[in-house]
Amino acid sequence: MRRSKGGDLWGFLPFRRGRKKPTREEALKAIPVRNDLLRWYKEDGEVNLFIPRKRGGFAELVARVFRLPDEKRLQLDRVGSGVWELCDGYHDVQSILDYVQRRHKLTRREAEVSVSTYLKILAERRLIGLKAPESASRKAKCRSNNTG
Repeated sequence: MRRSKGGDLWGFLPFRRGRKKPTREEALKAIPVRNDLLRWYKEDGEVNLFIPRKRGGFAELVARVFRLPDEKRLQLDRVGSGVWELCDGYHDVQSILDYVQRRHKLTRREAEVSVSTYLKILAERRLIGLKAPESASRKAKCRSNNTG
């Protein structure tokens, strides 16, 4: 089986066929990463995202005719803003679940349902991506290759 340059990220993409779905444990260890093409800032505890509009073809024509701005603004609520800030490439889904459960006094099940649904929506809109953590064997192999 050929591996792409993207590594394990491809395993979490929904359009890949022939790959098994990640287990619950693998999904909880996945690390959400924000899309680098987005501009965002935090104001009054809420995150404001600026999403670039699509270019080319019919979308470009409609944007010119109706004088649409180059970016679409999306304001996240306080819960969504907290989750967005934790999608930094360092926190895994498990730590985000723990944060939401603790911060908003939810049961484990309530936190899992809301966070997983929210991350799924962000991923479908291509605002975040999910990457698999490096396995212990890959980390050890990288360390042994770097010593010398």
